[in-house]
Amino acid sequence: MNKLFFYFIFAFVVNTSLFAQKQNLFLDANYESTIAESKRENKPVAIMFYANWCSHCKKMKEEVFVDADVIKFYSESYICFAVDAESITGAALKNKLQTKFLVKSYPTFAFIDKNENLLSCVSGELKKEAFILEGTKALIPENQFVFLRDKFNSDVSNPENCLRFIIATRKAGFDATEITQKYLKTKSESELFTELNWKIIANGINNIDAKEVSLIVTKKEEFAKAASLIRVEKKLIFLAADNLKPLADTGDTLHYNKKRPIAASFQIRKVDSLLFHYDLTIDSYSQNWKHYKKTAEYSVDKFAWKDSTTLVEIANNYLAYIEDKKSLDHAVSLAKQALTLGESLDKYILIVNLYNKEKEYNNALIYANKGKAVATNFGWKTEKLDKLLEDLKKY
Repeated sequence: MNKLFFYFIFAFVVNTSLFAQKQNLFLDANYESTIAESKRENKPVAIMFYANWCSHCKKMKEEVFVDADVIKFYSESYICFAVDAESITGAALKNKLQTKFLVKSYPTFAFIDKNENLLSCVSGELKKEAFILEGTKALIPENQFVFLRDKFNSDVSNPENCLRFIIATRKAGFDATEITQKYLKTKSESELFTELNWKIIANGINNIDAKEVSLIVTKKEEFAKAASLIRVEKKLIFLAADNLKPLADTGDTLHYNKKRPIAASFQIRKVDSLLFHYDLTIDSYSQNWKHYKKTAEYSVDKFAWKDSTTLVEIANNYLAYIEDKKSLDHAVSLAKQALTLGESLDKYILIVNLYNKEKEYNNALIYANKGKAVATNFGWKTEKLDKLLEDLKKY
């Protein structure tokens, strides 16, 4: 009995200790108070910017921050605190520090000294070893942002210094195009086709309208010899996605139409496929259904014929916004193709509704009955389809 009692006491103490560990690292705190503590303790600060909905943030809190080695290292080396980046306090802090680093994703960890100078920055979910390594590197003066900046500026022709500063700049959330261009001005074109210079260009040039992008396209073979064709094309695909997707998603037609021809000039099938989807997105956003139809009818078979989700999305937009019979016939063919890729009740209902819009009631009835048979076989709920069948009795 005594042994059992002591076992429960031991378990309670261990669990209480673990619970306490969860509360001691990267807790929400006041920024000014943390800086004051940093000055008193003569320790740098590690800030975690998180969001309540971020699964990666939660995973690090639950798995990494409770690790004994992580707790020991960060408790001894840093004053740690966290802030909800989407709260009023977090938004204000991001705004205050935006000249030093940018928070673009969650979690973002910023390491700053007691005078609020950026040491290093890193974003994304990190495992234990990688998280300790990032914190360790940030303590070494030769790895710190200001050191790397000053070393680059002391000799902008040095490729190693340039690459290290580019990486530090990008980790801080900033574009490194201007840094890269300063370096490239010190080199002749013939000097660019090396492995190291490709790394500098690939990491540093991220504006699709930078003149160096045109150089990558026109000298693709030369860069491929220094790196590989796969790496060169992967860079161009990234440029297209990184520059154009945000514009399409926000409906920024002015800047999208300015940058799109540059991406189209890459003549890479993957880029053309991306442009097809972005064109549909931005046309839908701006309700430019004339151009939407042109894009869909010209390219859907090339870039989405095996993509059920896109086929259904296009057909639904035709159903909602487009009236002419020829286009509706095309929408029916897309919906039927989506059906061949995988049966679902929604696809049958889509086809029935398209035929109804065309006043092709016999065809609508055929697909309503087909859908009903499939739904019955699979045990799907058929209320919507039953309503359509009832309505079709009128014709």
